[in-house]
Amino acid sequence: MTTGCLTVLVVVIAVLSTVLGALWYWTRHTDTVNVEHRQQALQALDEQLRRTKNDTIHALDNESSGDPDVLTAVIHQHTGAPVISYDASRHAFRARMVKRVEYESRTLFGTSEGVIDRCLDYTYAPAENRGWTSTMSVLKDDTCAPSDSVGSAARIAAQRVAALDASELTRIGLRRALTPYRRFLTVNAVTRTGGTVRVSVMVSEESTRQCYRITRSGSQVLSVPAQTCQG
Repeated sequence: MTTGCLTVLVVVIAVLSTVLGALWYWTRHTDTVNVEHRQQALQALDEQLRRTKNDTIHALDNESSGDPDVLTAVIHQHTGAPVISYDASRHAFRARMVKRVEYESRTLFGTSEGVIDRCLDYTYAPAENRGWTSTMSVLKDDTCAPSDSVGSAARIAAQRVAALDASELTRIGLRRALTPYRRFLTVNAVTRTGGTVRVSVMVSEESTRQCYRITRSGSQVLSVPAQTCQG
């Protein structure tokens, strides 16, 4: 091997060593940063879950009505749970939902969004003396799949109610509009009081069923789960 070739080889090895060393350092540093970002996201999620639990208890404590549908609406407002079941014997509610938090994750090719999902059950029941108490359970991720589907179907129903002409807001008109989704959406009743239309819809996915009440008043549409379906 000539002196020139040897010199070139040494330079190439030196450059490769520098590049590999820099790559190793960058990868290690990135992994550390990603772990820190994930840990911060987990802490933020835990705080969000505690806040949701406490805010809902506070709202239930301040609600004077004992009607299950009213209390279901209160729980939905604060948790966003698409499926809320009711145990009449205990006057207890179970709200099932997915809570999600995103964080920045670095890769060799730039940044991406890391995602942490938690499938949860919140249970709300009257306390022994007065007020409400709550427990939270973390479930397997796929346990929340049916409730997620119910929430998506309920949003579709609300969007269709919002999009229809006022003259089409009848039981027949809504059933026609929801025909593509009839596998999981059943229109039970449509009532009208002045300019306000109320729709009762049963949303089903596998063995999970949830009644929804959709109210359209002018351009405003409100969709909430309920324990009783009209019709």
